[in-house]
Amino acid sequence: MIVLEPTTVSRSYPPMYQDRFGQGITSQSARAVELYDDAVERMFALQPGGGTLIDEALDLDPTFALGHCAKARALAGKGDNAQARDYAARGRDLAANLPERERRHAQIICLVFHGESMAALDAVRQHAAAYPRDAVPLSFALGVYGLFGFGGFKDFRERQVELLETVAHAYGQDDGWFLASYGWALVEAARSDDGIPMLDRALALRPDNANAAHGRVHGYYEQGAAEEGEAFIEAWLPGYDRGAILHAHLAWHQALFALQRGDVERARGVYKDSIRPAVSQTLPMFTVIDCASFLLRASLAGCDLEAQQWAEVLRLVEERFSKPGIPFVNTHLAMVYGGVGDPEAMTNLEQGVAALLDEGKQPSGGVVADLCSGIAAYCGGRYQDAALLIRRTLPDLARLGGSNAQRDVYIDLAVSACVRAGDFEAAREVAKQRWTRRAGHLDDAWLDRQCSGAIRVTSAQTSLP
Repeated sequence: MIVLEPTTVSRSYPPMYQDRFGQGITSQSARAVELYDDAVERMFALQPGGGTLIDEALDLDPTFALGHCAKARALAGKGDNAQARDYAARGRDLAANLPERERRHAQIICLVFHGESMAALDAVRQHAAAYPRDAVPLSFALGVYGLFGFGGFKDFRERQVELLETVAHAYGQDDGWFLASYGWALVEAARSDDGIPMLDRALALRPDNANAAHGRVHGYYEQGAAEEGEAFIEAWLPGYDRGAILHAHLAWHQALFALQRGDVERARGVYKDSIRPAVSQTLPMFTVIDCASFLLRASLAGCDLEAQQWAEVLRLVEERFSKPGIPFVNTHLAMVYGGVGDPEAMTNLEQGVAALLDEGKQPSGGVVADLCSGIAAYCGGRYQDAALLIRRTLPDLARLGGSNAQRDVYIDLAVSACVRAGDFEAAREVAKQRWTRRAGHLDDAWLDRQCSGAIRVTSAQTSLP
């Protein structure tokens, strides 16, 4: 551990050390900083154990401001948002008299966990310009559920790439976190050829980097390499703790690849083993999104699962998502209500989303309302209405956040609605626009399976087929 020269620190500060990014960090304990570094490394690799390391650091130095900020992140990763807010506020207060970098770092973390997303994003941009190697605040802007992803921006993928380009000079080719983050951002922005080598490099530096593995899976998806992507997950996933935050989601990718290849039994088995609420150990939001979208896609592809599978997801929704909130989640709630055939719950959802829109609390704008109404129309057997509503959202889907692969469920549903409405030309046009640009494995053979599955039209006001 390197202690900075005393002249760089006010006499009133505790000792200052350097973190793994070479930045000054204030603590009473060198060992606490080492534990903090290890915890951040684990969090960036999406590996478990970071929270325990931070607890040890705070035991050594209860006044460690950025340690409290890291604890907030660890708690949020377990779904304890209330305590995360408390720790973030404590970190901000402890950092009030520290050097500017740490003070601004803590302020950003506090803004994030207190829901001040736009203020946090503005602060991250300014902070990145001044302190490009302060990776922790920067990381909150990234990813498909980050400040950009859930900010309602149609071009959030490009904005991520632009921000990362401004700090790339500070990281080089040997920082696994930056390579994984930048590589995945490029993949999502239709620059797979640039992003995949970065992801491969990140995995070479740290093979258990789940963030890099996840980005690499998206690279396979975007390039249409379904078989290779499934093989990659099958080789990598057994070494990943089932209790880790990304395990169930990587299994979702595995099941999705199998479904896209037409291997419905394989997809069904992976879902039951690793994704459904009874076995998932990730955040409830992640579980609802992955379960709802998989079950819907499986149904559209003619792979019906037992009604109890939808009912199991509904129980989680009723426990944790009793009213609408995040736009991307809201559309998945609509899938669940459609899956169990509950038009009353669907109506309540639509009304709740409309109220949030009126209050300016849906960054995605009207896209979320159209999708919820489109799913409701589909479930009610009103396929022409569903096709119209869903198709008009397609140019603006990115405003919801989520990845390209996740948002493809809406394209799947638009295709199926067109087929069921008897407009096969429109169905093919919607599908072709995707497979000629990206996700090439969703091609004619895939479309044929969608059309075959769509022949089994259900009666109005029943669950999804």
